[in-house]
Amino acid sequence: MVMQIKNVALVVNKEKAQAREMGRFIVTYCREHSLGPSLLPVDAAFLGYPELAASLQELRQRADLVISLGGDGTLLGAARLFAEAGVPVLGINLGRLGFLTAAEPEQLETVLADLVGGRCSIDERTLLKAGIWRRDQLVEESLALNDVVITKGAFARIISVSCYIDDEYLTTYPGDGIIVATATGSTAYSLSAGGPILNPSLDCLIITPICPHTLSARSIVISGQETLQAVVNSDHGDVMLTVDGQKGYPLEPEDRIVVTRATCKAKLVRLPGQSFYRILRTRLQDIPIAQA
Repeated sequence: MVMQIKNVALVVNKEKAQAREMGRFIVTYCREHSLGPSLLPVDAAFLGYPELAASLQELRQRADLVISLGGDGTLLGAARLFAEAGVPVLGINLGRLGFLTAAEPEQLETVLADLVGGRCSIDERTLLKAGIWRRDQLVEESLALNDVVITKGAFARIISVSCYIDDEYLTTYPGDGIIVATATGSTAYSLSAGGPILNPSLDCLIITPICPHTLSARSIVISGQETLQAVVNSDHGDVMLTVDGQKGYPLEPEDRIVVTRATCKAKLVRLPGQSFYRILRTRLQDIPIAQA
């Protein structure tokens, strides 16, 4: 899918040292190339462009592209905010690892030239929709690009999470909890817990136990067409559901968490010549990039 851009929204992680300088550079570049930049009021004030402030609803309606300045966390937040509006996100990495971001700061001017020249494309990524059901009532619902995690608190005893696939009982994981990840999120928390690395174009869910108290517990990959139901069994209240490591919801014993593929998809910008395997080689440093 080739991109056509007229209006650009900018999302800025104001805690990053380079964010202000790079944000102002992007605004200047947009103005010089007949693109309309806009920002949320707090970001516009941070960059010194109050006249470019717009509400989130206005940005969703107006923007053809979102540029996130920060790390993977900034991109995850932007992707959730703009996924339902169908606006693609380009991440500039001001963080550490940057599996999801498309480019490093030193590439910024080249990346902007590729955008203006129509040389970038869009990858569509599966999103999860997670709902918390308590006494047969839906009490919370959220989208996730990387993962949904059910976990115990730092000092709590182990919990048990009973998992069902399309209403059929699968297994019960005793331990610290479970991670339910997309293929995109396979390189995040799920990988640290021993889960597999998957190509992010795959439509699936990965269920990975966290510190399981049984030797037979392993990650399971299920189809994106299937629904996971997870029931929390615990004799204490120190249990949380977290979404992309950014949003947290307290859980109660016997809460039922229903995780499905969302009806919308996240759209991430891919640069010319960029591929998942090249990023994997670079980030994991298993193979020198010079050999590519």
